[in-house]
Amino acid sequence: MVNELEFNTGEIQCLTNYQTLFNGKNTRFRRDIEGIIFDDAHVASHIVRENFTLHIPESEFPTTYATLVGQVRQYFESIHRGPEFDQVVTFKDDPSVLFIPLFVWRQVVSRVIESLTNEGVTTKKVSMFAWEHLRNNLDLCVVFLSSDGIEISPFLPPVNTLPFMSSSVTKVFLSATMQNKPEFVRTFGFLPDAYIEPKTSAGESERLIVTPYVNPGLKSGMFDYIIFLSKYFKILIIPKSEPRAKRWREHEMTFSSDDFTHKVEEFKNAQNGILVAPARFEGMDFPGDTCRFLVIDGLPSGTGNMEKFLWNNLGENKFLQGTVASRLIQAMGRISRGNDDYGVVFLLGDDIGDWITRGSNRQVIPPYARAQLELGEQLTKSISDFQNLHKLVMSVVAVPRDSGWTSVHMARIQPHSVANERPTRDTKSDVEDHSIQVAFAERKFLEHLWDREYQQATRALEQHLDSVFNQDKALAAWHAHWIGYAYLLGGNTSAAERYFNRASNAYRVLGRINPESVTVYAPPVIFGDSQGERIASVLSARGDFNYGSFSEMQDRLSPLITEKSTTNQYEEALSWLGKYLGFASNRPDSETGGRGPDIFWTSPEVDILIESKEDKKDTSFYSKRDVGQALNHSEWYKEEFPNSGRNHKLMIVGPIIPAHPTASPGEQMHIWIPSEISALAHRISSLLFDAYNASDSATYAATLNKMLDEAGMTYLKLFDSLPDRPIQRVQ
Repeated sequence: MVNELEFNTGEIQCLTNYQTLFNGKNTRFRRDIEGIIFDDAHVASHIVRENFTLHIPESEFPTTYATLVGQVRQYFESIHRGPEFDQVVTFKDDPSVLFIPLFVWRQVVSRVIESLTNEGVTTKKVSMFAWEHLRNNLDLCVVFLSSDGIEISPFLPPVNTLPFMSSSVTKVFLSATMQNKPEFVRTFGFLPDAYIEPKTSAGESERLIVTPYVNPGLKSGMFDYIIFLSKYFKILIIPKSEPRAKRWREHEMTFSSDDFTHKVEEFKNAQNGILVAPARFEGMDFPGDTCRFLVIDGLPSGTGNMEKFLWNNLGENKFLQGTVASRLIQAMGRISRGNDDYGVVFLLGDDIGDWITRGSNRQVIPPYARAQLELGEQLTKSISDFQNLHKLVMSVVAVPRDSGWTSVHMARIQPHSVANERPTRDTKSDVEDHSIQVAFAERKFLEHLWDREYQQATRALEQHLDSVFNQDKALAAWHAHWIGYAYLLGGNTSAAERYFNRASNAYRVLGRINPESVTVYAPPVIFGDSQGERIASVLSARGDFNYGSFSEMQDRLSPLITEKSTTNQYEEALSWLGKYLGFASNRPDSETGGRGPDIFWTSPEVDILIESKEDKKDTSFYSKRDVGQALNHSEWYKEEFPNSGRNHKLMIVGPIIPAHPTASPGEQMHIWIPSEISALAHRISSLLFDAYNASDSATYAATLNKMLDEAGMTYLKLFDSLPDRPIQRVQ
């Protein structure tokens, strides 16, 4: 550190960042410190958690990854999730995050620690800093397994163990955006003694928010419109995840370096083009003409694996409500850096539309941004086509400024400025007050657990559990699982089983400590069910389905949209498409070592055999081997289903190109071009989500059956709509 002597003698201050302050090898700030100023405190939560999260990428810890996979495989097979487990850890074609129940982790943690030590966890940059925080308490952490690695994280960051976070050190927190008080407590363990909140309009920029979720006529063409805009303007794209980013990557600018900081500078100096920044909701600023257009693609609902799991598998958790709202506001602020700034924000994705249109969620958005959102929704809903949308968008960024737009914005939005708010007494709603109490209880639980005071830990959360179940089922189930673990560590197995199973009753994915005592969940397709019921079963395979289920569906189907997916990823996405259409779907070729089609969709009425050749070039042809391989699938079908009586059809997914002169394709195999597949994926994903919005859990299947029939997507209608496009032979 430069000028360390002067800092130690108190002559100067030290300027550092959150990553340095909270990293496990930081010894400089473990001595006496009088005070700390935390700037941009609204971004601290996930940064602090990251510093207490041990990342174990498979690429650097292959033995550890294999050890954990081998140790927990039997558990997943015992609960009939073996195929899903293999899709994630073996085939690497499922983006899901697997949660390892704490009672399973307890049995394998010692072997994982041994493997980590042997592979150099103490010396590798990716792991050495968090290891210092967690090494003695890894058995008190939760573990998540994904296709590329392992994440180990505590219930909450144990910042109370850091000397500079003690109550004797004065702490000042600066923030230009809203503060979620329960999240602040979860991160730092206390609430500030005093608040200074000047009424200033600094940062309140002018913006149009385009909301396609209120106008179905604009949704399907919005991607193409944004690509069109990028030919003339710079557009920052913030997708919620890397899978969501794939379709944008194909249209991104060409940069001279992969370093993101360099990309930002090149983008600022460019005239037009796209910069893709997945899940980067802060840490980059584009004031003025450096960028006027922003796309937020998907609800910013998960950064680390823990948050992704909680959101995608436990539904709309209210305890993440403030975090999500804060990220939305932070993201919109990337191109709005002052009162004189202006720009256009596009909010894309059914998940973001579903979340933001719910009243309780909208209320946590600050009044100024909420007014802009409501104006944007009204304008977007009134637009009839993209020509009129373009006129509106251009009026916002016009130079000189368009007085029509600026006067509308000022009249509608300015009354909601912070500067115009009347002074009010600082009162908390009953819900917020309860949420803060629960957050303090979580901190007490973590502190007692970290000190291995298991009985005190259980008491901290137990007293609030019933009230939390009434307000936030997802959070309560998560608490119940941890209470069960504290009881297990304390030797009370009967109480542990009771709480583990209470959590599992709410969300099966949390796991039962005695899975043999529960009826096994049925496979997603049972021939006695309707098509809608089968689809509902797929959506709810991990518990109650919610819009996290639809986000997961979009990730699973994304390889059908991007051109950068691997063959294996594309085939797996095709298999998932069949399931979301209500078919029983599998991959006979990969599952049997080469026998059968790549993908097989079956239903009570029709069967579809699919050979995937999507990687064929338009200038190529289908070889004799390709054709012969596909024809063999017809023989496979006759052998496997000699008396099915169902209509069936053999489709080859690929370009419209001829067969080689030496091949004899006949009339029984038909070409299904990839763009038709991606269109079908878009249709069914939109329809399933529309049915979700038009129904409740009790009526979803019936509503869906009706909508499938109206959309021509029942089994028979889908079969009839398959292209009649036999492969032609080169003459």
